[in-house]
Amino acid sequence: MMTDWQREAGAWWSQRLGLPRAALGSGGIYVVPGSGHVGLMAVTGADRPLGYGPARALPALRRTVSGSPGRPGEEDGLLPGGPLEAMAARVSTALGSSAGPVIGPAWYGYATAASLTSERSPAVRALSPADLPMLARLHEQTPAAEREESGTTGLPAFGYVSRDALLAVACLGVWHEMPTLGVLTHPRHRGRGLARAVVAAAAQAGLGRRTVVQYRAWRSNGASIAVARRTGFQHYCDGVVIDLDDQTAR
Repeated sequence: MMTDWQREAGAWWSQRLGLPRAALGSGGIYVVPGSGHVGLMAVTGADRPLGYGPARALPALRRTVSGSPGRPGEEDGLLPGGPLEAMAARVSTALGSSAGPVIGPAWYGYATAASLTSERSPAVRALSPADLPMLARLHEQTPAAEREESGTTGLPAFGYVSRDALLAVACLGVWHEMPTLGVLTHPRHRGRGLARAVVAAAAQAGLGRRTVVQYRAWRSNGASIAVARRTGFQHYCDGVVIDLDDQTAR
């Protein structure tokens, strides 16, 4: 039975992708005119995966997605590569020279006021413009790839501050009217629950804007997904985007 948060997330994805709401539950292949990419989604509980893109990409999608067995289930939220990793590789191969970079797979989860954990810490507070130098120092102390993936670009943000040092931060952004989070923890202070504390604070603020808050993590980042799950985010779907060039799909 579909819950309120799943209906809310589904309505947002339907609007975002320009697809019928029913498509998220049934899966299958859909044309999105003018799209410059091919997209794949595996929604928990859906009948089958979903593929979409411009009409020129449909033959490749039909050869790969429509014949894929298996119903994406809750356990897929725990698989290291997720339910789309192998399929994305097959679709990219079928697209041939039209295929550009494969972006993902990404894990998408949502939290509500009911699911969000009560993880709180007196060391966590909302950051102000005066705290931005601390955020810059945290970025300097983090590997570039992790910094870029984190999406911790600025305010509003919530930080775990100790002795005038920012040890963890969660930034609250908005992506197509959906509150979404980015999180980063100092490499030497991981495994202490700091990320959960700042994510809980940022998610609580996001729930003042909408009844659900989104968390996205690359499938390769199991630690980030673990933070989301422990903070009360529930898996909704996995997604992959494959950019297309100007050539005709085979």
